[in-house]
Amino acid sequence: MTDPRGPLHLSGELSLEVDGAGVQVHADGADLRIVADDVGAFVASVRAAATARTGVAPGRRDLGGLAETLAAHGITAHLESPTRRVAVAGAGVDSAAGAVLLGTRRVRPRAAVVVIAARRGRPLLVAGAAVALLGTALLRRRHAGRPAGG
Repeated sequence: MTDPRGPLHLSGELSLEVDGAGVQVHADGADLRIVADDVGAFVASVRAAATARTGVAPGRRDLGGLAETLAAHGITAHLESPTRRVAVAGAGVDSAAGAVLLGTRRVRPRAAVVVIAARRGRPLLVAGAAVALLGTALLRRRHAGRPAGG
């Protein structure tokens, strides 16, 4: 079903502080960029706020639901540190690594997710991220070397 109000158009700038670390939010059209000085602390704070609201810690299913909602409204959200891309979610995202690591193809984790997970003590996620990133790189290399029509 199509939303009769049409696609969302975002516009705005917001600067805030989360647990002492700066966060910048930039919205333009269907593009939303969140740049956090400390991405790990930002994600932990968002998770804590969601847990306080519902009484249940959000998990993979909730992340998938958020990414699907963004996609349904035509919005693409980017989570970044000042120096690295961490993840992109929503419209136009189709990620095998996201499906394996996060339970949704609508989130594409970047290499920085490995560092964040390692700092938070999630060795299984780190191992899975490393395997997924290596597999993705190998598949791209394999497809790039394939002759046309092959």
